Amino acid sequence: MKEIKKMILSLMFPVLISLPLFALAQEPIIGDIADYTASGASTGGVRSLDQRAAHLETLTGSAVEGDNWYDRVRIGGLVEVEAGYEKRKFNDPAAEDETTGDVDVAAVELDMDVRIVDHVDGHVLIKYEEGDVFLDEGFITLTGGDDLPAYLIAGRQYIPFGNFDSHFVTDPTTLMLGETNEGAVVAGYRLGDDMADLALGAFKGKVRKSGDDDTIDGYVASLTATPFEGLVFGASYTSSLAAADAFADEVTDTENMASHVAGFSAHVSLEFLDSFKFMGEYVGALERFRAGEIYDPADDKPRKPKAWNAELAFAVTDAVEITARCGGSEDGADLLPESQYGAVINWRFFDNTNLALEYLYGKFENDDHGKTHTVTAQLAVEF
Repeated sequence: MKEIKKMILSLMFPVLISLPLFALAQEPIIGDIADYTASGASTGGVRSLDQRAAHLETLTGSAVEGDNWYDRVRIGGLVEVEAGYEKRKFNDPAAEDETTGDVDVAAVELDMDVRIVDHVDGHVLIKYEEGDVFLDEGFITLTGGDDLPAYLIAGRQYIPFGNFDSHFVTDPTTLMLGETNEGAVVAGYRLGDDMADLALGAFKGKVRKSGDDDTIDGYVASLTATPFEGLVFGASYTSSLAAADAFADEVTDTENMASHVAGFSAHVSLEFLDSFKFMGEYVGALERFRAGEIYDPADDKPRKPKAWNAELAFAVTDAVEITARCGGSEDGADLLPESQYGAVINWRFFDNTNLALEYLYGKFENDDHGKTHTVTAQLAVEF
């Protein structure tokens, strides 16, 4: 515990010293949470599906500025550098505690959006993460005009299942269970001046039922509503929860599932009192996986994984935000903590530049996995 305190203090020291100095240069007012999150700089390291959709909406709604090819192209990117420290305490008295730490580039993204003609756009996102360079997104978007607020997205994309809104550096448990990046076709329709968005899609998942052909067998549906400014809620369905990126690695035999297990997600976010934002989400399986299908082939219990995450953000000033998290899971084994809570400070000290300091405590269902204390500092720049 002393080592953890030393690590937290060492990472917090430059932030705590700088905050008062920076605050003196600011007008002494409470910041607006909407202004903070719409600034262009990322808070934490997690981008929700709502943020991705808003990004695409801005691009598809923009006009072509000229006839030259470079007038039709927008290039942007993201660089995240992280320093982290983790201490894992095992429940087994005979097992020694483990301590790890590192500082490195966590992620680099380079994205390009191209207006082909009116109503037709192309999007490519190349990403570096964990030593690999790969195509994260690559799709074509077709949009209708004002008289037909419909759209079609075809290609590699994050399917509209879950929302995963977070101001933390570390992914929420809901994202780890449900985020799915696949080749897909998604069609949608916006109702009532963006008061609601309905989307339906098809994709080829990472797992197959025993005896099935290698075909498109995944389906997704989502509905998001904004009844008034500051309130957003929605629900989504996927026919195969095991198709999710991180969760698919926990399937013991991806070619011989007994059946596809569907998943359900619900989320809500509410901005209130000018400076607060609440975010809550649930993701879970609608049926049980058979014994041995996930985590461990020798497991003799059917599993029905579910996860939840809740965060409360407070904008101290226009540039400084504090967020608390409480999350957890059931049947998450070593993939998801049974309980998780912590806090993060985000400081946007320049445009498109964010410094985050995060602490998280996690307790896992598997006694052998124990409890974790994690401290992460992240410097992120968008361009």
